Amino acid sequence: MRKIRKILIGQSGGPTVAINSSLAGIITRAHEEGIEIYGMQNGIEGFLNGRYSNLTALFFPQDTPQKRATDQHQHTVELLAKTPSSFLGSCRYKLPEVSEETPVYQDIECRLNSLGIDGILYIGGNDSMDTVNKLAAYFAQRDNDVSVIGIPKTIDNDLEGTDHAPGFGSSARYIATIVRELARDSEVYGKPNITIVETMGRDAGWLGAASALAREKNEEAPDFILLPEVAYDEERLLRKTAELFERKNSVVIVISEGVRRPDGSTLLDKSHMKMDAFGHLADQSGNALYLAELFQKHFDAKIRGINLNSLQRCAMHSSSKTDLTEAFELGKAGVDALLAHKTGCMIGLQRLSDVPYQAEIRCIPISEIANRVKSVPAEMISDDGLW
Repeated sequence: MRKIRKILIGQSGGPTVAINSSLAGIITRAHEEGIEIYGMQNGIEGFLNGRYSNLTALFFPQDTPQKRATDQHQHTVELLAKTPSSFLGSCRYKLPEVSEETPVYQDIECRLNSLGIDGILYIGGNDSMDTVNKLAAYFAQRDNDVSVIGIPKTIDNDLEGTDHAPGFGSSARYIATIVRELARDSEVYGKPNITIVETMGRDAGWLGAASALAREKNEEAPDFILLPEVAYDEERLLRKTAELFERKNSVVIVISEGVRRPDGSTLLDKSHMKMDAFGHLADQSGNALYLAELFQKHFDAKIRGINLNSLQRCAMHSSSKTDLTEAFELGKAGVDALLAHKTGCMIGLQRLSDVPYQAEIRCIPISEIANRVKSVPAEMISDDGLW
């Protein structure tokens, strides 16, 4: 096995407040081990187009074997860990099915060889783990000992193999706070009103479900939570809302962007919407708008439809310290996995206890993760599907 001297890092998918913390963890641990660090610009797609940079030269420009990083350079890495979005840029690029004859894989291998790369760390969510899985499979076919490790990142929290994903905790905190504040705002006039809050969550409703945390502060809101795990039932929603108006003037509803009708269709007509490389709708949002228009037809009330959109994934002011710390440690653990010559796996978290909260880092085979979705369990959803 080749010694790990140079590594390549990529970030892909939607950015979060924690993704750069994982990058900072990787840079910190790799530099401690004297490993040269390169970064893909705009993920695997950018790398295929020849876009990459030397992160060692960028973050430690005056470093030599005789003189390690200065406090100033280390401070720069620490600032990176507290910066939202993806420092290296992102992409949504789907690699083709694995074949030794596929030009794209030959191109990747050639570029890696020219740089002398010994290992790859790819930070992302479900689609990114598909990239990790395919690269690891290709190198295995080729008897190429370049290691490939995935580092989890997704506010959707729908990755298998890890108790939770970095980015989710911070977004959950933001959503719960916003819902609690909106609930108070909606009560001031004492007149009938409905506030609809739309969260991200294409396939799983973890973000929408997190709004239930607003109730920990003795709020009634949210009154209903609609998740992708439950087919949309318009008649039931209208009936339950009418029942609520018999005893209160303000109704707060949270709906995930991925909520669908029983036949799988979107609430808004998106038959002409473009799809991304992974077959997902290029624009998932619109459910808050749909419900606002629906309720306007059925209730004499003030209606507000609020789409949190990108706010829920970039709100560094609402970031969780635990979230950022775990993201950093997972990045460091990714480098350790490369040094141990592991490949084709993702670094994840296994919960040990709730009170006090404890979790440990483990390495999970990527074949158990890629192209799978961790849904909100049925036992966490009410019988009527509205909570």
